[in-house]
Amino acid sequence: MEQTEAFRVLASADRQLVLHELLEHDGAADIDDISRQVAARRHRLSSGKIDDGMIERAHVRLVHAHFPHLQARNLIDIDWDDEAVALTDDECVDQLLEAADELDSWPPTDLLEQPSRSR
Repeated sequence: MEQTEAFRVLASADRQLVLHELLEHDGAADIDDISRQVAARRHRLSSGKIDDGMIERAHVRLVHAHFPHLQARNLIDIDWDDEAVALTDDECVDQLLEAADELDSWPPTDLLEQPSRSR
């Protein structure tokens, strides 16, 4: 994967969050868990304070836009029967992560901070 393409992949906060979640879970995670975490981070709420609508919107964005984008670049595999996503063993994952290390905002720390208690 060329660096320019890697930066295109990383241009989306949702895709960065998906990749971060997968890395945090040893390369594989449940689609529902990823959807919940992406929704929580995007709304800056604890996962216990987000509602089903927020999770569903994140799920739809991931399944219809971001997962296909990552899958087309051979970065993830999806098992629809088990509703699980995993990073591939392809060298493009390493190339993407090398490019990510060059970003000031990787991992997306502004979205990973713990939400305030008032929310």
